[in-house]
Amino acid sequence: MVGLLLTLSVCVLLLLLVVVAVLLFPDSALGPPAHAVLKWIPPFLGGKALRDWAATIAEQTARRRLAEKRTGETADRLVAEMEDAAMHAMLPLAEREELERIVPCPDTGQGRIGVTPPEAIAIAAYIRKHRSAAEQERILALAEANARTIAARVPGTGNPLPHPCALQGSDHVCCVYSERPLRCRPLHAVAIARDLANSAVGPSPSPVGPGHENAVAEGIEIGMVRAMKASGVDGRTYELNAALATAMKMPDAAERWAKGESLFDNPLR
Repeated sequence: MVGLLLTLSVCVLLLLLVVVAVLLFPDSALGPPAHAVLKWIPPFLGGKALRDWAATIAEQTARRRLAEKRTGETADRLVAEMEDAAMHAMLPLAEREELERIVPCPDTGQGRIGVTPPEAIAIAAYIRKHRSAAEQERILALAEANARTIAARVPGTGNPLPHPCALQGSDHVCCVYSERPLRCRPLHAVAIARDLANSAVGPSPSPVGPGHENAVAEGIEIGMVRAMKASGVDGRTYELNAALATAMKMPDAAERWAKGESLFDNPLR
């Protein structure tokens, strides 16, 4: 118990030092990357309060991005900014290289995952750019099969998918790891924190309570959806497999979405 209290005290002190640095340092002393990171260090909140904080910051950030001239690159840039922010907020004391640590997908948690249009579009673009034609065909076929299974599932049964996630490689690592959906990141953040805690000499880089990662992800998604709706682009959430299959078969999806077209069917909510 004494060790736990000491660890938490050290973590609180570190966060306070960061806050003091932000308040006292002149703007010239902190470059844009530093400002971006510090903005995403969560306050001492949990549950709904933490989710609301993440939603507010995400909405403000996404609105600024969407207020710029929208092009075929807008979706990818928006997603990259939001997902990078999510990892900073989920693991507030981790270093950059630790945030980018690659961990395999957990056995649990696979099933129906919601994604926003820019997420599906960014994932499809990554697959077209970085995966072979044969791998693209495999991912598309599995995504379509999973989408049919999910669509036919009786609500409330909770049956797992008969196939693994279409994005999971043979090594159980996501084949689009850097572009993986926001909703997948809480499980990865937990795994990263566990690895770092097991190897750490000092305090754990993730001094957060249960549910912290999910609250951050939920809040960021809420903020993104609000910003997209206000900006006149489709910001509803869709089932991952169905949305991915659509985006993979639509090479101009990014440009069409940026113009305000609705490209996907059957939003989750």
